[in-house]
Amino acid sequence: MIPTRTTPKIGKHRKTTPFPKNGRRAASPRATAFASAAATKSLPSWSRVSSKALVDFTRSLAVMVQARLPLVQSLDTAAAQCKNAHLKQIIESVRRDVQRGKSLADSLARHERVFNTLYVHLARIGEAAGILDQILLRLATHLEKAAALRRKISFALFYPGLILTVAVGAVLFFLTAIVPTFAEMYADFGRTLPGPTLVVLNLSQALTDYFLIVGISVGVFGVGLGIMLRSPRGQRTWGRLKLRLPLVGALIRRSLTARFCRTMGTLLSSGVALVDALSIQAKASDNQYVEAVLNEVLSRVRRGSSLYEPLKQAWFFPDMVVQLIAVGEETAELDKMLLHAASHYEEEVDAFLEGLTSIIEPVLIIIIGLMLGGILVSLYLPMFELINTVG
Repeated sequence: MIPTRTTPKIGKHRKTTPFPKNGRRAASPRATAFASAAATKSLPSWSRVSSKALVDFTRSLAVMVQARLPLVQSLDTAAAQCKNAHLKQIIESVRRDVQRGKSLADSLARHERVFNTLYVHLARIGEAAGILDQILLRLATHLEKAAALRRKISFALFYPGLILTVAVGAVLFFLTAIVPTFAEMYADFGRTLPGPTLVVLNLSQALTDYFLIVGISVGVFGVGLGIMLRSPRGQRTWGRLKLRLPLVGALIRRSLTARFCRTMGTLLSSGVALVDALSIQAKASDNQYVEAVLNEVLSRVRRGSSLYEPLKQAWFFPDMVVQLIAVGEETAELDKMLLHAASHYEEEVDAFLEGLTSIIEPVLIIIIGLMLGGILVSLYLPMFELINTVG
């Protein structure tokens, strides 16, 4: 519809939309917001923002804000410098929202898959207190350390997982491709086969004859396990089980402690109240059991308890951390104590990972050697007995 200039009525003044130079009517804010959301969702669902891209954006935005550049211009420059296509579109969407008058925190909150509760809350505090640059630099450091910790743990667990996968594949190949050849050879052997040989041959025969049934059974078990783990009770059970696993559980508990102390210390040092910090920490937890425990701690703190009292009942936190928290509450330096504990346990995770990898590697090699060597020896046992008998 072609817009026309209207004459304001008596008693009511109707605001008219100005005509741009190109003769076209400017898009309404609602249409612009819809286009912004559509542009953000146009990327494929597998598009993800890496931790490094998010850290780089946060740090560059902090530097530009510190240089007193307008926020819209800072976001525009950050989007131009961003190499991650998904994050670039999100930054442009945030810039458009800020340009329309929204706060940075509210604009970031629309993209919760990238900017979590911690990020949005700290941005809101930085805007309100006029220290957005300092908050963003602190947030970038926090994200950097958290990403480094996750990367170290993932790398340490990836190698053993790869070795186990190769070992299982090798054993299945032996049982389904190599052992049947020996089974045909021993069919007319005419003598009673040794026990280990019979076990390997029967296992190979079962896998060969019932491969489809075994595959379907494993698939059904996997689907059932996945459904169970998606339920709230299943997620809490799995979260508790992970913390009690041998070796790996100790690593997860140390990592959990380091992340808890780092996040809480960052929030408290930025001026967040203890109750709000605990609420954010609980929501940011990727372990449903830990989240339930922290919510219980939060409930008791809201009723007037200190942080030390309910936290000492959480068995997965080391006694040293609980004692440091008690000292921090008494001296009104809880944030410093938490950040000190975070640095200590990050170093502990590094040392534990080095020790764990040095232990797991030879153990896995020995186990794989025993498995494959045991299969080969059991297959050649009848030949050894035949040679001894003839000799």
